[in-house]
Amino acid sequence: MRRSLKVFACAAASLTLTVSMMSCGSSENTVDSQLFMAEDVQSYIDSIDMEYAYDLAETLAYDEEYWDNELGWRTAGSDAEHRAADFLVEEMKSIGLTDVEKVGTTVDKFQFNDSSLTIEGTDIDLMPASYQCSGTDADGITAEIVDVGTGFEADYEGKDVSGKIVLAGVDQWNEAWIDNYIRQAYGRGAAAIVTYSTGGYGELNDDTVNVQDICCGDLIPTVAISANQAKEIQDAIEAGNDTATLMVDAVLEEGTGVTYNVVGKIKGRSSDQQILIAGHYDKYWYGFQDDSAAIALDFAVAKAMIDSGYVPENDIVVVAHGAEEWGATDTQFDYTTGAWGMMHEAELGWDGKTLAMLNCELPAFAVEGDQLNISCVPEFASLVSKMVTETGLVTTAGDVVVSEEAGSVNVMEDGVSYRWHGVPYILNGFEDDTFMQQRYHTSSDDKDTWDEDTMRTNINWFGAFAIYIDSMPALELDITAACDDLENNFDEEVAQEAGVDTEAYLASIDSLRTVAKEHNDRIADVNARYEEAVSGEASEEELSELRAEGAELNQATLEAFKTVQTQCTKTDDVDVYTGHPNLDANINGLKGMIEALQQEELYAEDEESGALDIAWTLNGEKDYSYYLFDQQVVEDILVQYDASQVDDSKAYWALDKMIPVCYVGDATYQLVRQAEDEDAEIDYDAAIAIYQSELDRILPYVKTYCDEEVAAMAAIEDILK
Repeated sequence: MRRSLKVFACAAASLTLTVSMMSCGSSENTVDSQLFMAEDVQSYIDSIDMEYAYDLAETLAYDEEYWDNELGWRTAGSDAEHRAADFLVEEMKSIGLTDVEKVGTTVDKFQFNDSSLTIEGTDIDLMPASYQCSGTDADGITAEIVDVGTGFEADYEGKDVSGKIVLAGVDQWNEAWIDNYIRQAYGRGAAAIVTYSTGGYGELNDDTVNVQDICCGDLIPTVAISANQAKEIQDAIEAGNDTATLMVDAVLEEGTGVTYNVVGKIKGRSSDQQILIAGHYDKYWYGFQDDSAAIALDFAVAKAMIDSGYVPENDIVVVAHGAEEWGATDTQFDYTTGAWGMMHEAELGWDGKTLAMLNCELPAFAVEGDQLNISCVPEFASLVSKMVTETGLVTTAGDVVVSEEAGSVNVMEDGVSYRWHGVPYILNGFEDDTFMQQRYHTSSDDKDTWDEDTMRTNINWFGAFAIYIDSMPALELDITAACDDLENNFDEEVAQEAGVDTEAYLASIDSLRTVAKEHNDRIADVNARYEEAVSGEASEEELSELRAEGAELNQATLEAFKTVQTQCTKTDDVDVYTGHPNLDANINGLKGMIEALQQEELYAEDEESGALDIAWTLNGEKDYSYYLFDQQVVEDILVQYDASQVDDSKAYWALDKMIPVCYVGDATYQLVRQAEDEDAEIDYDAAIAIYQSELDRILPYVKTYCDEEVAAMAAIEDILK
């Protein structure tokens, strides 16, 4: 799983749900349901092999055959990733999956083999972890190492780092993603940057090393060490031992790498429709939870289905994705590239026939309160709630409970690459800031984190959900959820200012909601008649007719869902928005800043209404970096979100879904620094002119998007009628 900066849009808020009601489901893995598929689910539950699940997770995490280096890494297109793909092919066959194949897609290959960092005159000899960039030659870089504190612009003042190695403390949860620190060092002429975590991530202890993904280009060698190792180097520098040699044996090959998505099937009675169960097998360090245990869960689900004798109506397809953590350089959309290639390039024909994707991430650690919050696309939320509260099919182990309400998925895993192609999906609930901040992307993502009850509950859930969807002829995907989101995300005041006919817009939502409810009624009717027919031991001919009726509805349902995703959504590198509330947020931010500047108020007493209390929230809070880094550093990053400047080959899953970027750094950068200077003569009128010009430029996009959304709603109505 790829994790973005918390302060830049609070990815945690997207997955963490304040749950008003919790359900334990049936206890002790016993199904308590009157539904016709209850016996199949119970047989599946009874066939789960937890020993197999653990052993497979341990093998994928710890078998050195599937490592590229002694730290345990297995990254995009690397030799170890290829060996692991071959292993997974054989493993799929061994548990009884059929039609097993490797589907290769193009990625930027990254393979980290080895590294060393030594300080002359000391016994310091470390193996740093390399970020996704080219390494050095065999001799490495020998140069003065300079401590630049937190790596912000101000930390470089009075320091000549040209051609030198810089040591920087980074906080990628609260302050800035690694790109900012790299660009700042590169802009000052540094030859390499050695980082250590000062907070946010890698907080387990001061011996913890943490890495994330690089989104900028291949600028300079970048590595990570622990806080304690950084302290050793700082002490050496203070003692006058400041000559370092950094060697990084890493390969970055742009556009020539191949990652393999490994696919196997449980063949259904018909292959016209399918259900996907997925995870990714690339990793950093041991990656026991992220994502070795997830692959183990997927395989354990398939094995239990096969061992129980379950014969699905539709194909059940298991997918082990490569290159989820990272797979492309010089793009903000560098992750889930293996899955993107699978759906966007491989032309498998999966969109339009895939009823659901059940994606898995970090499934086997004990979350706080033993509460699993299942996340999903909004249209699946009502079914998730129904599964827990009504069906009796959801069973749990130990003290683990499952939420009755679903949280929202974001873009931090492979599901987003499927969503844009019309595949609805769920994600197991795992959000836990303690794990994310302490162990995520560190060597402490290890087998000591294994919690069997959590893993068992997730395996129970995945199988029960898959069997329910497979058994019911009509997919319970609720398009009214899109209506709710469009309405909730509609800023009527901004829309009126942009010239939108707001009454007509809201009327379109109401009209679509009526049609979507009627479609839901048809889904419920078919499923109810099917349940009655099964209970009444109807003939196979009668059941087939009902399944055909459901399949016809499914075609409309999936086409409607895809239209919502392709025509009514916007995104950034954190969240998916039905409608365009992120654009409205920029507009309201600019308006608030202009009002504050007219009052010559940079920071207000309420810490909310001053111009600089607001400015950092622009562009999904990415403008916060103007407060910390060189102006050019930030603007180089913002360009990567600019649809008018990003090449399609670098947009990946954000293709056609980015809102216009606000370029106001000329004003914000200066105002932040002038606010700290009591003698500064601030030209408020000039700043207002910059913000007003940008407001005038982006406001018309509101009408453009509203018109597109109204047209899409009309098209969806036609699909569902």
